[in-house]
Formats: sequence, C-alpha cells, structure tokens
Amino acid sequence: MKKTDLYDVSNPIDIERYAKELIGKTFKQVLEENYTDNEIVFEEKVEYYTNPRGKGSLGNLIEKYYFGYEPNSSPEPDFPEAGVELKVTPYEALKKKGKFKAGERLVVSMIPNDKEVEDEFNSSHLIRKLNLILLVLYLRKKGEKRVDFKIDYAKLFSVTGNACKEDLLIIESDYNKIVSKIKQGKAHELSEGDTVYLGACTKGATAEKSLRSQFYNAEVPAKRRAFCLKQGYMTYLINKYIFGDIDTYDKIIKQTEDMYELDFESYVLEKINKFVGRNVQELGGLFGIENKELAKNYYSQLAFAMLGIKSNNAEEFVKANIVVKTIRFTEKNRLEESMSFPTINFKEFAEEEWEDSTAYNYFSETKFLFVIFKNTEKGYIFKGAQFWNMPVADLETIAKEEWLDAQRVVKEGVKFKIEPKRIKNNLLKEKKTKIFHLRPHSGGSVYVINGKKYGNGILGKHTDVLPNGDIMTKQSFWLNKKYLLNKIDDKYKK
Repeated sequence: MKKTDLYDVSNPIDIERYAKELIGKTFKQVLEENYTDNEIVFEEKVEYYTNPRGKGSLGNLIEKYYFGYEPNSSPEPDFPEAGVELKVTPYEALKKKGKFKAGERLVVSMIPNDKEVEDEFNSSHLIRKLNLILLVLYLRKKGEKRVDFKIDYAKLFSVTGNACKEDLLIIESDYNKIVSKIKQGKAHELSEGDTVYLGACTKGATAEKSLRSQFYNAEVPAKRRAFCLKQGYMTYLINKYIFGDIDTYDKIIKQTEDMYELDFESYVLEKINKFVGRNVQELGGLFGIENKELAKNYYSQLAFAMLGIKSNNAEEFVKANIVVKTIRFTEKNRLEESMSFPTINFKEFAEEEWEDSTAYNYFSETKFLFVIFKNTEKGYIFKGAQFWNMPVADLETIAKEEWLDAQRVVKEGVKFKIEPKRIKNNLLKEKKTKIFHLRPHSGGSVYVINGKKYGNGILGKHTDVLPNGDIMTKQSFWLNKKYLLNKIDDKYKK
C-alpha cells in the first residue's frame, strides 16, 4: 500500500487528520515505522538525519517516509490538489513558564535567480503557498539529537485568511519591496532587515556556494534567497494560533484602514514625528511620565508613549523583530554612548560559524527604529525617528572580519593584564574597530583568572566562563559611536 492511500490527497481536512497521527512521536519513531529503503542500512539513515549540517532536513523525512512523496523545490504547494503546503518547523520553550518562540524563520518559496520574478503578489506562487499551510511543530531542546525531537502539533493555518487580514497588507508591501530591489539589479543588497514580516533569507551552505548570476544584473552575483516568514512573526503566530496565548499586545495600527494609504514604516514615522520639536519636559508632562532620578529608561518611555504603546512589546514590533533604540546627540552632534546588544555566551560564540552565528542572525534580521533626541539650550529636544538595518555590504565585510577577530581572541584565550585598580584584556576595543566591539554588558566587574578571583561582582550573575576555564564579566557587542553617527540622517543633527 502506498502512503498516499492512507489519506485523501485532495482534502485538506483529511491531510490534517493524517498529520495529527504524528503527534507524540519522535522523528526516529516515524522513520522506524515507515522505513522501507533496503539500499541503505537503517542506522546510516538515522545518522543522516541526525547530522545538523547534513542536507537531510527533518521536513524531508516527514515528506518522504510519512506522506510518501519525494521532497522537491516546486513552486506549487506540496499537496497541489488540496492547495496545502507542508511545513515542519521547530519551536523552543522559553525560561518563562508557558512561553514559547519559533525556532527559526519559516522558508516558504525560493526566489528565482534565472528568470523574471512575479510582479503581482496576489497571483504569485508565494501566495498560493501561504493560502493554506499545514504546520507540524516539534519541540527543539538543547543537547538532544535531532531525531529524538518530539512532534507536538499538527494544524492547518492560513496566512491569507481573515485572522491575518492586517498582516497580509504588510506582507504584500514587503513582497513589493523585495521584488522592486531584485528588478533594479540589487539582489546582492537584499537583507531580511529590509522588510517587516516577509523576508528574503539566504539559502545555501556558504556564501561562496550559494552565489548565482542575477537575471536582472548579470555582472554582479547574488546569494540564493527564499521568501520566508520572519522568526518574530512565526513566534507570534504559533503563540496565538497554536498555543492559544491570551496575552494582549499593544498595537501600533489601531484601524486596519489606516494601512491602505501608507506602508507600515511610513505609518509609524508619520505617527511619531508629529512630536518633533518638543523637549523632554513637554513630552513628559503630555504623557504623564516623570523623570525620577534620571531613570535610564526615561527616553525609551517617551518613545513608546509617542507611538501610543507601553513597551517594545507592541504586536507589530514583535512580529517584525523591530527594536526601538533611543539615541541622544550632544550639542556638538556627538553621540553620548555606543549602543549595546544582548550578551554573548563565550563557549557558544567560540564554536559558531559566522553565517549561523547569533550576531549575524541578529543584525541581518533585526530592524531598528532610532528615536533621536538632541541636547540644546532648551534641554533635550525630540528631533525625529528613522528606521535602520545594517546593510549587507557592512555585515558581510567589515562586521564579519571584526567578529572573526573577536572570536579568535576568545578561542585562543583572552589575555589579561592585572593592574591595581583595573584588569585589562585584549578583546578588540572601540578605537581598533569600525563597526562593533566587545565590552562588559553589566555593571558588576568580576574575574577568576588561573583560579584567583578579582573584583566585587557576583559570580554567575555578572560573569560567563571562557573556553579555557577562566571567568570574566559578561560581554556584549556594542555598535561604535562613529559608525552609528554616520548612519543617522544629517537632518536630525541640525
């Protein structure tokens, strides 16, 4: 009996019914129950799907051995007669009980390099794949083999349905931006940070191997890319529609109709820039926000208030992985401080490959909303806001080199110079870099070098363990002040 005899290939509900029989099983169990290939020893096949760097994805395993069709790169849905696209994707449990996040972006459809891209979103291959998706979710846990991950959910979902009506307007706008850039011969400049919910993610083992000639610009090769739903957007979808998370989010867009005339970024900028020219005292009074003892988050509170939200937890920002960052200029147009990002884990950092690294993913996928204040004789004045994401040209050249330099120091062993009042190290400093540098993230300073403790910080809370066993204050990447200054529009410096 063929696998396709076990379900109706033309009926979405029956395909979902058959998929739900996967729930509770590990990928190894699915393989054991359905393996019929006599040419390859079963254990070798298990090893093939266990290898995280192998070509055999867990989705391919489900397609071939459970649903009974060969994995392919067809632009049509996986079950064409039913119009259903199968997506097998991981989710992860967060430390906060009952909270989850998508394990990765959801790759939907390849972007062609060798032919024209489709102009019309509503008649594209992409929207046919978004119409009806069968999501098969498995829980990914650190330390477990891939084949031992357990499948927990199988559910039909439509990105084009009424539940995602507002999202679809933004996705269509994203599609148009990506297509426009490709048709301008700038596919090599595409970045996930260019767009809001729909991204153009890289597809290929390495940058060199994934390079292809552009249809619209034969002179400059570009990485192979695919349309994808961003990780932040997938996190929102699975929490709301799979796990039934009833948490309420602030919303930037109060009425769907507001989006018909403007794209999302223009809408946000129009909303916040209404307050340009007001000083922080005026804004604080307007929104009832007191600046108690010069609170560090005071400017962030003002930024959120101008947007009509309470925190960075706005629904659209969560979906789009947009991070609000306040920036303050001195009267002489200098930045008051560099910009910090999440702490790194030294041992994980030492083992990462650049294009799979935490830093690369963060800066390639994240879009920032800079909310800019300038110090004047009237105090700090709100000058305006701009969206920004790190250009591919910066990310894949200078940023990569500086990241590799920092990694080399950590892998070889950070060298310390112990002085009476401070401990110096040989991590690359701001003066020696162009884009970013590593420096302490927390206020507590503490080290354990060759078994001897220095400083009065709290071990564990303020520290991380280096690959050689030494312990030092937690570090994070910081964007350099000069680099940031050059990325901010000159009109905000006047």
